[in-house]
Amino acid sequence: MKLNQTDLIVSNVVEATEKIKRLLDLEPDFADKNFAQFTVGEHSLMLSLEALVPMETIHSGTILHIEVDDVNAVEARLKEDGQNILNAPLKTDWGTYSLLVEGPDQVVFDFYKMT
Repeated sequence: MKLNQTDLIVSNVVEATEKIKRLLDLEPDFADKNFAQFTVGEHSLMLSLEALVPMETIHSGTILHIEVDDVNAVEARLKEDGQNILNAPLKTDWGTYSLLVEGPDQVVFDFYKMT
């Protein structure tokens, strides 16, 4: 078994794509007004306007954990870009140095490094 894709149903694909481009400092593989896809390592992060089944677009409780080499450098880049830092870098009890940032539609991005 292999989890290799995440599809977030968002309220506005264009806005969410721009937000994620800035958060990840990464261009999408594909983007239009209904769908976008980013390759993050070996994982595909997709943004969709609709799903094959009815779903809400609010993802409260969803955190995407992204391992990075330098959490402080990511924080500096995102602060300079005006992104909403939810929690400054901190050491967690479970062994990470973690930065929490607001994403689209109440998704939280956790940029972390193992300590």
